[in-house]
Amino acid sequence: MKTKRDLFDEVYRRYGIQTSARFHVNLDEKMSDEDYQKSLNMYSKMPKLFEKLDEEDGKDEQRN
Repeated sequence: MKTKRDLFDEVYRRYGIQTSARFHVNLDEKMSDEDYQKSLNMYSKMPKLFEKLDEEDGKDEQRN
């Protein structure tokens, strides 16, 4: 069984994402394998979301 610490460490290793959520949860809290994978999947989508938001910001700047 994995912990939230394992999740945040893996998210940083794979995607370079550091989150302040580490300061708001018990890092030793255990997670089911299913919850761990769901959370990891969510974080895997964030880089593309950020890229999309950056592109949209660029379009707004060009219009102004």
